[in-house]
Amino acid sequence: MALLDKWIALDMGAYLARFYDFSTQKQIVLKTIIAKKGKETLGVSDQALAYLYKDLDTIQIQYPISHGQILHSIEPLVQKGLNELHAFDGLLRPSVLVSVPTELSQRQRELWQQMFLDCGIRKVEFISNLNALQEEGSCFLVHSGHSYTEIHVCAYGKVLVSKTIYYAGAQIDEQIQRIVYNKTGCFITKMDAAHLKEMASLAFWQRKNNLLLCYAFDSRQILHQIQIESSLLWPAFEMVSAQISLWVKHCFDGLPASLQEHFLMHGIELSGGLADCFGPSQFISKNISCPVLCTKRGQYDMIDALKGVKSA
Repeated sequence: MALLDKWIALDMGAYLARFYDFSTQKQIVLKTIIAKKGKETLGVSDQALAYLYKDLDTIQIQYPISHGQILHSIEPLVQKGLNELHAFDGLLRPSVLVSVPTELSQRQRELWQQMFLDCGIRKVEFISNLNALQEEGSCFLVHSGHSYTEIHVCAYGKVLVSKTIYYAGAQIDEQIQRIVYNKTGCFITKMDAAHLKEMASLAFWQRKNNLLLCYAFDSRQILHQIQIESSLLWPAFEMVSAQISLWVKHCFDGLPASLQEHFLMHGIELSGGLADCFGPSQFISKNISCPVLCTKRGQYDMIDALKGVKSA
């Protein structure tokens, strides 16, 4: 990296947006949520959470990224992250290194780039998830985040398998919303569903059946505090974990026998937010009878990988 360059790494996920300043080594994590009233931005990240239960007829709650695609403007989110890093202090405008889905279209890349340039960014470089995470030698990568899962098999110096499926954390959240409604008759937000997922996963890891609490709306949009046992949410984990493991097995079964034997000995690597979640690793291991190597910082795997791409 040139001495006068100021580089920021960005992992703009559908649930969390992570910012890393190469020069100061400071990291910022924001929730990917924006509250708006008309054209006015009311809050970003934790500030937006305060509007989840207010003035539902006039305030729009936006989740601007899904499946790696921009659904709404991400400028307020990017500006907040860069401002918290003090990225515009001094004479140099920052450049950004952004991780994107391996199968992201050129049109979407152009849309992402224009959004960043509109935020005052000097230069934008993209790196695919596969290129950021891939290591030397043969590897079987399963990167499962919030809205999609990527499966990659690399060997003999080339990519043998590259598959994206739309089963990941968000799909567990959607199933949790359905379960809560069926059990209580109340609606919960995406953020509340994600919180229940994290709490239920922790209970499953601990082999407990905890009583979980959250807020929910009844049919008249009156807010209540509800209770639900973590065990009642297991079908949501089971359905999504089973689908991911079936796709992993499908990719595994298509490999040459020598590679299958290699991965049966050395394991499959599971990264991303669902590496922290109870379910996917257990289902994959059971379906293929092979070890699954979960990363220790699943939510931060991508930003950690980006840190090694450029050095300050």
